[in-house]
Amino acid sequence: MTSKPVNNNRLTYDPDILSAYNEDALGIRGGFEAVFRAQAEDEIMDLIKKCAADRKAVTPQGLRSSLTGASICDKGIALSLEKMNRIIDIDVKNRRAIVEPGVITSDLKEAVLGEGLFYPPDPTSAGESTIGGNVATNASGSSALKYGSTIDWVQGLKVIDGNADLIDVKNILSEKSSAGYGLMNKPVNIFVGSEGTIGIITQIEVSLTLKPPPFFLGTAFFQDLKSVLDFNLTVRKDRYCSPKSIEFFDNACLNILRPEAEGLFIPADALFMVNFEQEYDDERHLQKHLDGWYKIIKTYSGFFDNTQISSSKAQIKHLKYLRHYIPEKMNEESIKAWKKGGCKIASDWTVPYNKLHELFDYFDKIKYILGDMTVVRFGHIGQGHPHFNFMARNGEEKKAAEKINTLMAIKAVELGGAISGEHGIGKTKRNLISFQYPDAVIKIMKVIKKEFDPKGILAPGNIFCVNSLF
Repeated sequence: MTSKPVNNNRLTYDPDILSAYNEDALGIRGGFEAVFRAQAEDEIMDLIKKCAADRKAVTPQGLRSSLTGASICDKGIALSLEKMNRIIDIDVKNRRAIVEPGVITSDLKEAVLGEGLFYPPDPTSAGESTIGGNVATNASGSSALKYGSTIDWVQGLKVIDGNADLIDVKNILSEKSSAGYGLMNKPVNIFVGSEGTIGIITQIEVSLTLKPPPFFLGTAFFQDLKSVLDFNLTVRKDRYCSPKSIEFFDNACLNILRPEAEGLFIPADALFMVNFEQEYDDERHLQKHLDGWYKIIKTYSGFFDNTQISSSKAQIKHLKYLRHYIPEKMNEESIKAWKKGGCKIASDWTVPYNKLHELFDYFDKIKYILGDMTVVRFGHIGQGHPHFNFMARNGEEKKAAEKINTLMAIKAVELGGAISGEHGIGKTKRNLISFQYPDAVIKIMKVIKKEFDPKGILAPGNIFCVNSLF
């Protein structure tokens, strides 16, 4: 069937407008020739038909908060989904919501809270990222320790593939299934984390849960890394502590935070900080949880008297702001460093939480390669997922940082971990995928890619090198 002409009202070549779509949160620059700002599925289908016929690349974008270059390409058209931002339905009875990909994550969370429901995934960039982008990368966030990642909450998708076919896929509602090559009752999972390479997500159905109980956010300080890691290990095994998050910050983070930390007292000689969140049912359970936390903090922290417990919305909001401020500040520095060939090299590897000691010890053995480069470490140690950020000031330092990142990723896999925990592969980490999967598995992934995208036009360069595909 012949497609309709592409809607030129959605397509722009204006360099001033295009400039914004040619840069992501890290300052990675693209070479898009145009941007298509879609508002409906049929517009996307017409665009894909035209681009497939012309063998022109199409890269989907949300709000370009990607940290891997996934939303940027050096050619073709940027397909912006930011205007497809409707919350189509909130089904309170069945605890489901249907949304378009351009819905901002925090907007969805607020909307369902108004109905007494909860959408748990909470990436740090929840206020600047879209649900579509979260699905494309399988984003998670600090609360993943208790509530899991995006993939655990996506139940249905509408996807337009490289053939311009609309695919409507839903997970099976029954509790058991034994049909398929590992997909079983979750066929949606093939698209979650696919980073635009096998289809353009146009609609998302997510499951919801009841509004959670109240929680407190605790802050503890430490003098050495071993104490932090021992603390984390003990908490994960303790019956009175059932955190929904455990977040770690090193001394470089504390130096970033001190000028902004109004209302948070950071001891001058503290070198590490840990934030933890704990839900509780009532005052009796609250005290049991606090007693459990205090006992462990007193065991491992030399700053027990500086432990702070925050429960008011204002206090928690400020602490969440401080958590977000760290990567935000580093992204600003990364954009500046791009002018001299440098940038922020951010890790995303994970290990089992009981292997963190080995991971950090390995880093201490190889960090000499970095010279005096700034290293900022923070993140989700409760799940064995610390983010190491190397601030490369020029091209030479960038090579050193990339070498360290590769060595650490290999070590993470050796320890039973993964090369990416929540940011995806994009273009900056595709050299690592061969350390994660056997050649046969990667070959199957490429076969799937070619089946859904035979012309190779969708998000070229994400996950795999283009030349190795077609």
